[in-house]
Parts: sequence; C-alpha cells; structure tokens
Amino acid sequence: MNIGEKIKIRRKELGMTTSELGAMIGVQNSAVTKYEKGRVELKASQIKAIADALQISPVLLLDDDGPALTSDEYRLLSAYRAADDRAREDALKTLLDHPKKELLTKVK
Repeated sequence: MNIGEKIKIRRKELGMTTSELGAMIGVQNSAVTKYEKGRVELKASQIKAIADALQISPVLLLDDDGPALTSDEYRLLSAYRAADDRAREDALKTLLDHPKKELLTKVK
C-alpha cells in the first residue's frame, strides 16, 4: 500500500474530508487529492504535517508493510513516550498485571 492510499484510508477512518485535511495542513483539497492519488512527491515536512493531522506516526505512513495506528493507539504511544521513566514503569506494570494479560501473548 502506498502513502497516498494510507492517507486516504486514515482520513476516511477519521470521517475527514479532503477539504478538512487540507485546511489542517495548509493546502487546498485538490492538493490532498493529488497526494492520495500519488501524483505529488511529498517532502518530509508535508508527511509530518499530514501524519499529525491524521493522528498517526509518519513512520507508519512511510512503512510499506505496517498498518496505520488508530488514533487511540497513537495517543497512548505518544503519552507513553512523553512520560518519565517512573510513569512508564507504572504503566507497564499496570498493563502486565491486568486480569486479561493473556491477550497480550496472543498479539504478534
């Protein structure tokens, strides 16, 4: 799946129009359409702006194999990365001590 397809899928998952995404990143909706159709080579700064607007990691837009994170997963990952070491340890302990921790072993 190319970057344009990922942008379109994620935009639709969020219920966002091309005009809304364009307004968030400072371009016309026609530019967003060109991005989604792969007619424009995106600069790193554009990819970052699009990823931020779509609440996903830029790496996931660029990765050919990886699926895009959901907005909840992205917020959780962002909060984890922003936390200090103690908060990270506490969060992981809480997760690993959760009664349904067997679900974690099924995720691969």
